[in-house]
Amino acid sequence: MLPAPIPLAPLLPGAGIRRGGLVGVSGDGGTTLVLSLLVEPLAQGSWAAVVGMPELGLEAAAAMGVDLARVALVPRPGPSWAAVVAVLLDALDLVVVSPPGRCRPADARRLLARAKERGSVLCVTGPEGWPESPELVLVAETEGWEGLDIGAGTLRARRGRIVVSGRRGAGRPVVVPCWLPGPDGRLAARRSGSPKAAPERVPDEPEAMPWAG
Repeated sequence: MLPAPIPLAPLLPGAGIRRGGLVGVSGDGGTTLVLSLLVEPLAQGSWAAVVGMPELGLEAAAAMGVDLARVALVPRPGPSWAAVVAVLLDALDLVVVSPPGRCRPADARRLLARAKERGSVLCVTGPEGWPESPELVLVAETEGWEGLDIGAGTLRARRGRIVVSGRRGAGRPVVVPCWLPGPDGRLAARRSGSPKAAPERVPDEPEAMPWAG
């Protein structure tokens, strides 16, 4: 298993991301969530790659705790992107890819087979263009920012939630309120109306929400 961020770990079998599996990440907070998935595995000695994300902010990634010395970056892999991902899956523990369009079913099957054979994790952003169903689906939704008053102030944290579903999820779709990111720049559980407010009561059962792709 690869370790998962603290807000998600309690919902996942084994409290982590199973090696040899396919993870789908989407939503308007998807980039922050992808970077958050890298932090703990890299801190524990894993290696990762990010393919097809030229807009990725490296300064923001470092601020979130991503060890960039252990990340291979291929911002523009070109038309042979599937071959690039296959090579990276051979050598690294976690490969994130943003496909340039719809992936051919044959390529998707080959990449998933490669991940299973090598014990690596394939993470696809925008999985609606991916023909294979991810074992774990994470949708990061933004609700608003904290820190701005009436035309003044500094952005400190972004309120959001993560919808967890899939065959390797919590058994049914559940919603995890979180900061995407929090005041320290990292993904964190959200149990209050603002980063400094008193904690509010947490319901006994998580809110269920179907994943819409």
